[in-house]
Amino acid sequence: MPHNPPRRGVAKAREVMPAKGLIKLVLMLLFAGISFGVAGIVCITVMHLLSLVSIGQDSASSHGISILESSRLGGLSIFLIVIFYTAALIVFMDLTLSDVVGGPRFNAGIVIVMCSFLGLAEDIKNDFLTPMLRLGLKFLILGAFFWSSPGFMPEELGIFGLDRLLAIPVLAWILTTIFCVGFINAINMADGANGLVSGIGAVTFFIFFTEYAGPLSAILMFACSIFLILNVVSGRFFLGDMGSYGIGATIAILGLYAVAQGKMSPAFMSALLAYPCLDFLTSLTRRLLQGRSPFSPDNDHLHNRLHFQIKKILGGGVLSNSITGLLISGGSAGLVLIAYIGQWWPITSDNWFWLFIVECVLYLGAFKLSGRSKFAPQHSGPL
Repeated sequence: MPHNPPRRGVAKAREVMPAKGLIKLVLMLLFAGISFGVAGIVCITVMHLLSLVSIGQDSASSHGISILESSRLGGLSIFLIVIFYTAALIVFMDLTLSDVVGGPRFNAGIVIVMCSFLGLAEDIKNDFLTPMLRLGLKFLILGAFFWSSPGFMPEELGIFGLDRLLAIPVLAWILTTIFCVGFINAINMADGANGLVSGIGAVTFFIFFTEYAGPLSAILMFACSIFLILNVVSGRFFLGDMGSYGIGATIAILGLYAVAQGKMSPAFMSALLAYPCLDFLTSLTRRLLQGRSPFSPDNDHLHNRLHFQIKKILGGGVLSNSITGLLISGGSAGLVLIAYIGQWWPITSDNWFWLFIVECVLYLGAFKLSGRSKFAPQHSGPL
């Protein structure tokens, strides 16, 4: 049989792809090094190596936006960084675990770890736990925590009617637990574009660190930022359920604690975390109006719609995905960060509500103008 040489395009693709991968790796190392020095280079190298292991791999069809084979172990990588630096501070800086965690009690950390490992089980083996079982376990874990730690439950939010309900301990416990579980699901649902959730997380932990100077917040900010670089540049590493559950639970618990202690206003937290909350509520409402289960997954979130429009211009590659995520995280938490650094209002002021209103208008306008992208089941739903 005559020898048929490979087509030129195929041969060229085989040569170019490794080169592209090498260029991306160099860029990631460069960005990490400029931002965080040797520590950034080491951590992003570890994350990159972890993204290559066979466990926790996802097919491209499992995501509503990504078109690449990817790893769901981003949350595990963040967890390992937090554990390493926490241990290093205890061993080399002679700090106690309470010094590192700061503020909230130790049992809050146990709850966050439990929620994180609940997500890890799903990342390692898909459908290891049913969605309803995961939902029930989150209610059980967080309900037990708030019952034993009432100091984390805000007594008032400045909302007429709701404050009366919060004045009743049992109702306050129920409402706080529902909110916390809902917020974790909102973060999980928003994890659909490169840099979206990690960008919001990095901004949030930066503000927590700036306000309270807690080592744990600094470590989380660092870990989210390193993941953000890898996620945006490579497009092959995702937070997974462990990352979204862990980041969601951490932000919810620390945020509730800050509000309950009067250190941050509910209006500020609403503005800071506007996107996941608005997208979650919009998705639930949309599904109910369509006569569907509010927990059924779909690909009609704002990040899906926006990506659908951006890829018409830039194509469906990593760049379109990353621009989508950065636009949304920058236009929500990033906008709050600018206002926070500019000291528009004190962090305890209710005036942040006006910025939240602006974000609501931006969200609804973008959702309407971007049009419906597509309607199809997707792997990662709200549970």
